[in-house]
Amino acid sequence: MTRFIRAEIVKRVAYLTIDRPESHNAVTLDMWEEMARSLATLLARDPAVLVVSGVPGHFAAGADIKEFHATRSTREASRRSFLAVDSLCRSLTEAPVPVIAAIEGYAIGAGLELSCACDIRLASADSRLGITASKLGITVGREHIRRLIGVVGAAHALDLLTTGRLVTAAEAYHMGLVTEVVSPGKLPERLKDWVDRYGQRAPLSLAWAKQAVYGILADPHLDWVRDDAEESIDCFETENFREAVRAFQEHRPPKFRGKGGRL
Repeated sequence: MTRFIRAEIVKRVAYLTIDRPESHNAVTLDMWEEMARSLATLLARDPAVLVVSGVPGHFAAGADIKEFHATRSTREASRRSFLAVDSLCRSLTEAPVPVIAAIEGYAIGAGLELSCACDIRLASADSRLGITASKLGITVGREHIRRLIGVVGAAHALDLLTTGRLVTAAEAYHMGLVTEVVSPGKLPERLKDWVDRYGQRAPLSLAWAKQAVYGILADPHLDWVRDDAEESIDCFETENFREAVRAFQEHRPPKFRGKGGRL
């Protein structure tokens, strides 16, 4: 296990934290693979929400270029590196819980790809974001580009991919690249607001919202309507729904537990 990745659950909130500030949280191959293992362990414990972040002042400055001489030295080594990032990002998108990226400092290259695999992106006002592949003579995987287009649209995606420029948090917000910009030093406080909000929502509804949104983005022409009726009926047979009804009748907030049934 690498010492640069921290994983913990506090009151049903899972935290996956990159801790390599001396390198602006540049991520090595070992770190990508450790994050994937840690993510699987965290999700197995049925959290209500997942937070992906770096230690204060940092998010992820991308893959560690200093190890490219080894991790990109052969086709097989390059494939392993590509799949490590791709697998982690895919797992985040497919996670059945809301995933929040808490961005401070740099979110660059694979670090930005990591943030785009999350559902919500909160960014400190002094953050800088971008994809610098065009400066390095490398490409970005189509799945990462699809996520980027889903977040900012084709025009902004082309801007980021072709210029390789870094944008401020304010510009990122106007692009749709981040959900919310927070004053420096206020990110933990705002993050808590989001975490608390998700903790009060029905887990199955959250999981279904993610599955539906990303499924439609992946294939907008698929006939989703044919499955909607059965899936909508299924939700009425879950403990999540029954608890929500009881809470309404008893004039109290619902107390959702775990997945609360099937969907």
